[in-house]
Amino acid sequence: MKSIGVLIIALLLMRGFAADEARELVLFPFGQGAAVQPVEEFNVEVEALNALYAQLKDLPSLYVLRYRETNPSIRRAIDENRIRRDRLTPPFNEREADGTWRAARVGALLGVDLAFAGRIEESSYDPNLREAIVTISGDLIDVQSGEVLVSVAETGRGRLGTDQDDPNVARIAAVAQAAEKIGAAIRTHLAPPAEQPTTVEERKQPDRKRERAAVTLFVLILGAVLGGAQF
Repeated sequence: MKSIGVLIIALLLMRGFAADEARELVLFPFGQGAAVQPVEEFNVEVEALNALYAQLKDLPSLYVLRYRETNPSIRRAIDENRIRRDRLTPPFNEREADGTWRAARVGALLGVDLAFAGRIEESSYDPNLREAIVTISGDLIDVQSGEVLVSVAETGRGRLGTDQDDPNVARIAAVAQAAEKIGAAIRTHLAPPAEQPTTVEERKQPDRKRERAAVTLFVLILGAVLGGAQF
């Protein structure tokens, strides 16, 4: 039993090492600019949020969630008067009176590391060209420091094929293209291409971390084996 307990502790520590490297990113609902053509049967804000989520959800060491006011942390903050309800609606990439980003303030309540907030600047469909255009702007914000890490404004276009008649098909394609461009910019910042270290110090630093983790795990497993051998 003692050896099993030690092995469980080792596994938990390994999980802790992985958790330390993971970050959480919240995607806030988009605001709406003046150049958005309202379409009753097409919610461009929801479509854009879902498309961006699909672009980012598989990034390694990143947990992506969509903001919901029903989150327990948000509900508790409202009940305790730590935030007003009018601060929980788009646009979230605006500064409060004290200079902090609204996205950072709400993100801190959620306990996340990063926040992405923005708005739909344009959403239109030209029936003559059978083409939809969607432009999305936004900011990736470090919740703790309030620093804007990435600022983007990307446009997507979608056209109906000769055998298609539903304008929403073009709108969805335009949203997907814009979200793909934004996702690429965020991925480049959060998971940049691996670079060769240029100094001895840069090579040593990650090695020490791995060595400490390996030694800790070895000691725990050895203890488990020796402990089991006593029975």
